[in-house]
Amino acid sequence: MKIGVLGAGAMGQLFGGRLQLSGNEVYFIDAAPATIQALNSRGITVESEGAASHTPVRAGTAADFSETLELIIVFTKSFHTEAAVASVRHLISATTFGLTLQNGLGNADILARAFTPERTLAGITDFPADLEQPGHIITGPGGKVRVGTWTGTTEPFLQRLVDILNKAGLNASAEEAIQEPIWEKLAFNAALNTLSAVTGQTVGQIGASVPARELVARVVDETIAVANTQGVHLSAERVDAALENAYLYAGEHKTSMLQDREARRRTEADYIGGAIVRLGEKSGIPAPVLNALTTLASAPIR
Repeated sequence: MKIGVLGAGAMGQLFGGRLQLSGNEVYFIDAAPATIQALNSRGITVESEGAASHTPVRAGTAADFSETLELIIVFTKSFHTEAAVASVRHLISATTFGLTLQNGLGNADILARAFTPERTLAGITDFPADLEQPGHIITGPGGKVRVGTWTGTTEPFLQRLVDILNKAGLNASAEEAIQEPIWEKLAFNAALNTLSAVTGQTVGQIGASVPARELVARVVDETIAVANTQGVHLSAERVDAALENAYLYAGEHKTSMLQDREARRRTEADYIGGAIVRLGEKSGIPAPVLNALTTLASAPIR
């Protein structure tokens, strides 16, 4: 399959690298000249449990590519989604599908305007991806991908996508009701990402701290209450199981939001915790713990 990876950060390099290694033609589309140069010169190495696989890749800005693509997977930060998708409009044909595996809310709505709702796919992944340097990704075992159509309808392309992801070792499954997994991942990220960004703690350090775990539980409860107002009924047990899995298998991992804070970059807090808080306010459901954490995680670092 001819695939564009829009946003060649850690997750984009992990997914694109594995898809390239499994026989697909992958174009890495990014706006950072240093990342583009590094990927073109070094290729991508994916390391997991001490084993490494390497592949040469092709990277560039959106303007460097002209052929229409069968699939574009969006991995940009949420605040870049609209501009990024607009930059690849010339690569989208009447048969191109768009897939968002991004964190936060609102990204699929942007894709639906560019690809049409019928050709928009959305999903979640819990694969860890640590960027040692551009072109060298370290990941771990046990990750998975869950994808579905944004309209909730049956789409033959969805099963084809799942098969391609599984061939690449990305442990994918198709979901009829993708909103529930998306909100489960949102609850997970609202708890771990915002708390790690505020405290500077790794996933394992949060899991080892009784006060931190109490805050995580409060955020999960607040998110579930807000999700209910949107007609999405979350399983607290599944969210808790995902958190325990992260504590156990990704203890050394720094969340993407913590990495952004350490690099003095803008975080996605407003699109994760902030989105939940705003929906809660509209529905009369307060989320005071998440509101406080989001405010702190969004504050500029001087």
